[in-house]
Amino acid sequence: MKLSYQVGQKPLWSQLYDILEMRILSGEYKEGDTLPSEVAIMQEFDVSRITVRQAMDKLIQAQLISRQRGKGTVVLKYKNKVTTAFQSSFQEVKEKNQLKDRQVIAVESVKAPSEVAYFFDIPTSDSVIKLTRQTFINEEVVACYETYLHPLVPLTVQDDFKGSLYTKLEIASYPITNVMEKISAALISTQEKKIFSIEQDEAVMHRIRMGYSHDLAIEYTYATYLARGYELIIDLK
Repeated sequence: MKLSYQVGQKPLWSQLYDILEMRILSGEYKEGDTLPSEVAIMQEFDVSRITVRQAMDKLIQAQLISRQRGKGTVVLKYKNKVTTAFQSSFQEVKEKNQLKDRQVIAVESVKAPSEVAYFFDIPTSDSVIKLTRQTFINEEVVACYETYLHPLVPLTVQDDFKGSLYTKLEIASYPITNVMEKISAALISTQEKKIFSIEQDEAVMHRIRMGYSHDLAIEYTYATYLARGYELIIDLK
C-alpha cells in the first residue's frame, strides 16, 4: 500500500500514523503484539526510515506502543474508554423553541472512496451506499454528514433512512457495538461554504466516526459542524 503524495495531503508520516493508529484501535494489532519491523513498514508503504520513525514516535507519545529491549515495538493496553458527543448551542435552541431538524438529502450507490475502502477492507471498485444528511435550525444548515455503509449490510438505496440509522442497522442484524472517532478543527473550505450557504471565513469541526458490528467495520461517517454553534463533550472512563 502506498501513501498519497498529492498536494494538500497530510505529511507522509502523519498518514502512516493514522493507518497504524487505526490498526491498533480497531484491534488488528492487539495488546502485547509486536509491530512489524521498521524495514517491513518501509517496504509495505514505500517510505523512508525517517518517515517510519516519525510515525512511531507519535504513537509512543500517544501511549499506544512502547519500544522494549529484546522484544521490539509492542502494542500497549488501551486504557481509556472515551465517550464523545456534540451538543448544539445554536441560539439556545431549546429555550427559544426553534425548529431543529435532520434531513436526508441523498441516498446513492457510489464507488468506495479510498479511505472508506481501506476501512472496510474492500476494493475501491466495490459499490457502497452513501447517505448524505444535514441538520437544520430554522432552515439554516448547521451540520452535514456523509455516511458510507459496508456492502454486506442488507440495505438498499430504496430503503427509508429517516430516523435513527443505528436502529435501522440493528434491525438489519448489524448493530453498532463499538466505534472509533477522530475529531479535528479547521477553517471552512470553499466547498463547505457552499454547503452551509455562507461567505465569511469561520471555524468548523470535522468528525470521522468509524463504526463496527462486533469485528466487522460497517459504518464510516464524515461529519462537519459549524464550530460557533456546537460544543464537544468528552467523557473519559
